[in-house]
Amino acid sequence: MDLEKTIRALRGRGFAVSHFATRGEAADYLDEAIRDTTVGMGGSKTLDELGLYDRLTQHNDVAWHWREPGFETLDKELAAKVFLSSANAISEDGEILNIDGRGNRLASMVYGPGKTVYIVAGTNKICPDFDSALYRARNTAAVQNMARFAGSQPCQSPKGGRCFDCRAKDRGCNALLVLWGVMFDMAKVEIVLIDEDLGM
Repeated sequence: MDLEKTIRALRGRGFAVSHFATRGEAADYLDEAIRDTTVGMGGSKTLDELGLYDRLTQHNDVAWHWREPGFETLDKELAAKVFLSSANAISEDGEILNIDGRGNRLASMVYGPGKTVYIVAGTNKICPDFDSALYRARNTAAVQNMARFAGSQPCQSPKGGRCFDCRAKDRGCNALLVLWGVMFDMAKVEIVLIDEDLGM
């Protein structure tokens, strides 16, 4: 994993990048940067591991469907001025990949005039190239995510452990988003990299 190459590539694509040694330092940075606004949080083990919901709710109006399930919360996440998520994988060429079942996280990452998006990820998500990043997104992150739910997907079986591109009705891998750059009209998209293994 070439961290410096990745940071240069992300900046070359127009993303802001911040880099921290620990999750605590990253959480402090985000807690200070995000003040007195509306915040949406995508489903993310990384954000959960940083304890961001409890910190940000002290001085923001935060919507997170992991704490308050329902479509009303999902709508608030999409409409928020600031959105936080993670990445399933990031290539050293600066491509950011995410797979989703419902699409709420993906939609919130790519649309919102004036919106600020923070993508928070451990350096364990960095892969040498697009193909390895796609493999990680499909066969590591998505499979581990589906293990959290009851379902009939073959990736959840004892012989699973990888994506079978199944047609299960309740599959959680219905869309792939690749960010090659910052979407039109966004205020900022910042990648927050942390030198720890975080998330899935």
